[in-house]
Amino acid sequence: MRHILLLASFLVMSLPAAAKPLKVFILAGQSNMEGHAKIETFDYIGDDPATAPLLKQMRGADGTPTVCDHTWISYYTGKYDGSANGEGTGKLTAGFGARDDATKPNGKIGPEFTFGLTMDAALKEPVLIIKTAWGGRSLNTEFRPPSAGPYELNDYQKKLYYGPPGHGVPKDMTQWLAEKKQETGRFYRYMVEHVKRVLADPKRVCPAYDATQGYEIAGFVWLQGFNDMVDSHTYPERGKPGRFSVYSDLLAKFIRDVRKDLNAPQMPFVIGVMGIGGAKASPDILSFREAMTAPSLLPEFKGNVVAVQTAPFWSEELGVIDDKRAQVRQMGFHLNSKHKDHANANGHMTEEQKREYLKQLEAKLISPAEVALWQRGASNAGYHYLGCAKTFALMGRAFAEAIVHPTQQSPAAKPQEGEMAGYLFGPAEKVPEEFNGGFSFYAAAWPLVATYPGHKFQTGLCGTWMHPQYEEGKKPEGKCYTDIEGGLGWWRDTHFPTTTPKFIMGGVGPNFSFIANGPGYGAGTWEKPRGQYGVAQLSPWLLFPLDGLNLKQGTSGELFGYGYLPLPLTNPKTTTAGRNTPTGNQCWTLFLNTANFKGPAAFFTPFFWTQATVDHPEWADMLLDSRPAGPNKAIQMETQHVPAVLTKDASGKEYARVAPTAFPIGPDGTSTVLHRLTAYKKAALWDDVQKWFNGGPPADGAIKADASVVHTFRTGGGSNWSIYPPGTKREEKVPLAWRDFATSFTPDPITFGYQWSKQLTRSSGSLVTLPEYYALGTNGKKPQWNVLPPQAVPAELGLTQHCFEPPAEKSQEPRTTPDDAASCWKKPGPAAGPFKARLGDGSVVTYYWYRFADQPAMLNADLTDEEREQVQARVEKLHRAWTKDRDYLVPPDVGTLAHIDPALILTPPKGLEVGYVPIATRQELEK
Repeated sequence: MRHILLLASFLVMSLPAAAKPLKVFILAGQSNMEGHAKIETFDYIGDDPATAPLLKQMRGADGTPTVCDHTWISYYTGKYDGSANGEGTGKLTAGFGARDDATKPNGKIGPEFTFGLTMDAALKEPVLIIKTAWGGRSLNTEFRPPSAGPYELNDYQKKLYYGPPGHGVPKDMTQWLAEKKQETGRFYRYMVEHVKRVLADPKRVCPAYDATQGYEIAGFVWLQGFNDMVDSHTYPERGKPGRFSVYSDLLAKFIRDVRKDLNAPQMPFVIGVMGIGGAKASPDILSFREAMTAPSLLPEFKGNVVAVQTAPFWSEELGVIDDKRAQVRQMGFHLNSKHKDHANANGHMTEEQKREYLKQLEAKLISPAEVALWQRGASNAGYHYLGCAKTFALMGRAFAEAIVHPTQQSPAAKPQEGEMAGYLFGPAEKVPEEFNGGFSFYAAAWPLVATYPGHKFQTGLCGTWMHPQYEEGKKPEGKCYTDIEGGLGWWRDTHFPTTTPKFIMGGVGPNFSFIANGPGYGAGTWEKPRGQYGVAQLSPWLLFPLDGLNLKQGTSGELFGYGYLPLPLTNPKTTTAGRNTPTGNQCWTLFLNTANFKGPAAFFTPFFWTQATVDHPEWADMLLDSRPAGPNKAIQMETQHVPAVLTKDASGKEYARVAPTAFPIGPDGTSTVLHRLTAYKKAALWDDVQKWFNGGPPADGAIKADASVVHTFRTGGGSNWSIYPPGTKREEKVPLAWRDFATSFTPDPITFGYQWSKQLTRSSGSLVTLPEYYALGTNGKKPQWNVLPPQAVPAELGLTQHCFEPPAEKSQEPRTTPDDAASCWKKPGPAAGPFKARLGDGSVVTYYWYRFADQPAMLNADLTDEEREQVQARVEKLHRAWTKDRDYLVPPDVGTLAHIDPALILTPPKGLEVGYVPIATRQELEK
């Protein structure tokens, strides 16, 4: 078993057999250690082939419970009066479970029965078990260890009990607190006193004991916790990580104190970790399990304290019936809490009518077969393993094995840093190649991770890569990678990140020689710019920050509509930077469709693409300044880093945990991530605008429906998300079992999303959180990270206790622009400003209003003054005719539109409404 790891030195002595000390084992705790499993439920153990052999050990040939040959027990429970009254003794057999009076067996077992059977078979020498247990006792009060000090109210209790200052202490509360302090540690003392009393004369309980051999306290088993787990006063902050850390601290003190008081400084100690709820336990129960496990992970207890997880012994099939019985009990409580004459859904009920109603309700909820099964196996009984002998038998054996059989394996490895990365694929059908004039779509925007994990985090939400389209046999010679690949996401160079994604434009010059992400935002430095001047601001109503375009904080699943269509804002040129290479006039323009801004926002200057031809003239006419765009683009979600941790258990099995990762989810339980992927012919907008600029009638900006086509989605679409440590080679990365919990979903032909496994994911509000835990296995052929329920993760690995917290990072420096009076930022300079916009990411943007043709990007666009003035005239036409509150892209058929950060939606100053644009010059954290 995984949890078997205590040292054999406590059990295997080098002395002759006759001189071996008597092995003494102490079992202590509350109701679960008492044990409420009736002998009549033994048969249920035999129903399972895996546990049937255990039943044969528990019963003799005549069908009666086994009586141990070498193991005796002293069991103390019930009312404590400081004497041996209330103690039950004898050879270990069934019947030493929960008793009101320990001297009177009542046919129940706790974990002591199979614990003793296992010891009896393994040691074949006299063994003494001393069991002390009382139901309903807390480690914080009744079992409180001496080193924890006296019981005191915490701040929450003081506020709860005493009320606001000046109210005074209620008389009854004063008395209650006095009684509580008197109760503090009382049962800890009873436990120690009883152990010492038995050990003062072991022969009284164990006739095989020889005073010359002495005794050895060879192990202590602790099974307790329910009262602490449900104590909302001592541990009030539900759902908070570390809520039960006080319990962990108390249990560590308990271990130290009991070793000291029993003069057994290295006594092996087994913590029976509460398994209530089994694999379907609530987050609060999982948190408590972690707290119970925590002391076993302390360096001082290495090798002699082990936590045994008991959740695997919870009977899931009985648990289902228990849940139904609980519904009946709850309804009974509801009815009985009403006044007899109170009218409810069933009218005025007498007590007899209530009983009959509940009887009928139980018959409706629980089938006769389930009743028979429940009676055969008995109940988990909600808050303990009450009634299920199979559960107690498995626990007792596991506790004994954790002491008897030392492992030869190394302890679990400390979790190491890793990451999850890869792609999700959208299966879009192809469209004819003639639709090569740009694209648009609606992508869902949401917080992928719950906590921003630092600047290693780089991930895009659903997006694409728009490459130039080449004729057959006319591709550039050699490598010439170039595209537009921006979108929604998070980037390592983001200065002011939050969990809400931002948008960047993402223009990539040949082989990443130049990168432009927005106005004033790109690769290189201001001394050696490689893209900062690649995007020109077009809209007078939208401010584009230096750190990327912000969405409204809290965006969670709304659709962000965007796309690129070319506009003939400039004229073709026969030269580029004075060289004899041409520059085309396709100004790829970002069109947005959001809840608070619609229309063209900014564009890549044609020179952004062709500046690379100065050194590589062979790329002329091969770039997006003149080439059409391939319509059949890859639709993917590129994840470059989501934090993870990896570790191994003692046997070498590998486990991983990924930082909580979420997707948007709608009322129907599905996630829409992409909608209305559209490809356009160049004529969809270009022709009308060109005629307008040449003196024709104004173009209204409406994109022609007959010049566009919407891609449909087919079923399929997978993932190669993988989990791995840093430095792993691509071919060695192991994927996770995405399809075990996610299924691609197309509610209509032009919408793509996912359906989720309700068993393996959890939903809250507008988000569904994906599985966090994985174990390395296979998909039948190749290695694969398989999903592991949180309850099945070995607690000793430390994965469930791990917190993905933001790393300590230096405050990000402000994003700035040149301040030199002779720079293009100052000469000819802005027409108005400075102004400030305070954004939801905590930053402040300083911006000015520039005449469009005088903005730095246009001064660096390889245009003459005359050419810039020509563009200025065309932009003024756009400003007058194309407003921000009408549709340009076709609206979505599903969902709701996302909002851009409201602070970025501007009204131009009076007199600057046409022909002027806002340009960010500085962005910094709010001081």
